[in-house]
Amino acid sequence: MKWHNKWSLTNIGGFTFYWVRYVLAALALLWLTLLALVFLQQDIASCPTAKVQRFTESGDIGPQQNNFLHPKNLEGKVCFHFINELERLKNELIELQEENKQLKKLASSRDFRPVEPDQFLIHKPPAENLASDYGGADTELRKVAPLVVAAEQRLKGQLYSKEHEEARRNLQNNIWELFLRINSEEFGKLIGKANTEILKQQFEHILTQSRILSVVDRAPEWHKKVLDKIADRIRESLFKLQNPSDCKTAKILVCELNKGCGFGCQIHHVTYCLIMAAASNRTLVLEKDGSSWRYSENGWNAAFLPIGKCSWAEHITNNLHIEPFNGLSQTTKIVRLPIVDVLTTKPKQLPLAFPSQFSELLLMHHSSPPAFFVGQFLNFLMRENEEVKKFVLQAKEKIPFHLGPVVGLQIRRTDKVGTEAAFHKLEEYMEWADLWFRIEGKRLNFPLLPKRVFIATDDPSVITEAREKYGSNGWMIFGNDEIANAAKPNTRYTDRSLLGIITDVRLLAECSYIVCTFSSQVCRIGYELMQTRVGDAGNDVHSIDDIYYFGGQSAHEMEAIDGFKAENDEQIDLNKGDIIGIAGNHWNGWSMGKNKRTGRSGLFPSYLVREKWIIEDFPIFEK
Repeated sequence: MKWHNKWSLTNIGGFTFYWVRYVLAALALLWLTLLALVFLQQDIASCPTAKVQRFTESGDIGPQQNNFLHPKNLEGKVCFHFINELERLKNELIELQEENKQLKKLASSRDFRPVEPDQFLIHKPPAENLASDYGGADTELRKVAPLVVAAEQRLKGQLYSKEHEEARRNLQNNIWELFLRINSEEFGKLIGKANTEILKQQFEHILTQSRILSVVDRAPEWHKKVLDKIADRIRESLFKLQNPSDCKTAKILVCELNKGCGFGCQIHHVTYCLIMAAASNRTLVLEKDGSSWRYSENGWNAAFLPIGKCSWAEHITNNLHIEPFNGLSQTTKIVRLPIVDVLTTKPKQLPLAFPSQFSELLLMHHSSPPAFFVGQFLNFLMRENEEVKKFVLQAKEKIPFHLGPVVGLQIRRTDKVGTEAAFHKLEEYMEWADLWFRIEGKRLNFPLLPKRVFIATDDPSVITEAREKYGSNGWMIFGNDEIANAAKPNTRYTDRSLLGIITDVRLLAECSYIVCTFSSQVCRIGYELMQTRVGDAGNDVHSIDDIYYFGGQSAHEMEAIDGFKAENDEQIDLNKGDIIGIAGNHWNGWSMGKNKRTGRSGLFPSYLVREKWIIEDFPIFEK
């Protein structure tokens, strides 16, 4: 074995060290997790559940031991689940390590062609690090230290298996849920502030290693290449659907643009209409071609291109028979789709469903297939006209995205706070932005200063507050006060406000990470559009209230991967395989939901469930 002058590792006897690198990364993650486990075991020696470690290993929980799990014993309850989560993480890491050993063994038994010395790089040359990661070409960025692990490779075809990627994402999610538990106020009270800070620091390093594991061997580029092909297929199919050879013979789905709600809600409403059009293989036409829109007297075309070539004026108004929508199998030429809230016959293809035609690829390459799928429809609909496109581009040029990462904050205030959403202080958003910058800085082995933040809000005072509190403390705050002013309730339904909110969601989609409230439709649009730009950006967001959802969606269900015994009236029992209707994540290690087997609603540990994906047929996407 010899080292190349560019820090590349050559092969020995035809066997490359491709799998060795991955095993090393997994071992590093395992080592950090075990350190945290050792720390925890030392720290909770005085905790009554120090005995839990022993009886969980033996599987024998007697009456006396069970007292530690009594609802009144908060310490026993929290320590017990914390140890269980750490044990689960350790086991998953060992399984991942074993899988890579098998892959290494398989690779060594095959005859590989000799590779060039530069084919596998343990480190990137410093000149390529941050600039290439964030699309920049800045001279200063080319001086940064090398990535901890970033491999150059020229592999063609499949890099990892679907099972491998699902296992990695499950591990990543478990680490994140465990961090949320440590970060919770409840856990801080249990073990004390000093110990909490030590554990949080350790888990920041574990989160960093987990992040490195997700980008090693340029896996994001592999994912994006495949996802771009899927996106092209969706876009081509939608274009063909919306531009039939003969509008006079095409089956049409009519959709009313003006749903009684705000911009984000209305855009999601039209997205729902287009998804239903695709599911029923009908061309979507906006009623009156979208000419009547509360956001602009010039209608839909004031901001966006026409959604297709079939028009209301030419192909529908003279037709006397428009039948109400009652399912995908209707044969009537023209049907009218109601808003999703009053839909009586709900097709299985409603969000959060995604197509069986490329479900395997989506599950392999994306951490949130529903968000990716919805994002493609949104992107098709939100094709800006030249005026809006120019306005967005000018706003984008004022934010130095090319110089490094920018975290987007979408902070909703005014009319929605107190009704649809709770009030969240600016500091809460900045705390999660700061965490992301710390982890990303560790991954790059380079402090990301200044920390750049873009704020999209309907309250200009938020931008002022951010500049006053953080502007001289290592942060750069970007936000458009004029757009924020236009977003106020009294000026919201104007062309200027429309330009502003479109710009906000497009700029959010350009960010490397988003912190927001998923209760906000604007936040969800920014997140969905981000998927069309990045590839797999499913985990590049933190919502401080709701989990991701689509208004009017089919039931969001998850499946229990292990059992759980409720310890008080607020919690629910789980058996392995139980289906849980998810109501929300409390971001403290616990989620709320309803067990379909028992019919009971309550709290359960978030790490004990996995997504029950909704995969349905969309014939429009057949090759």
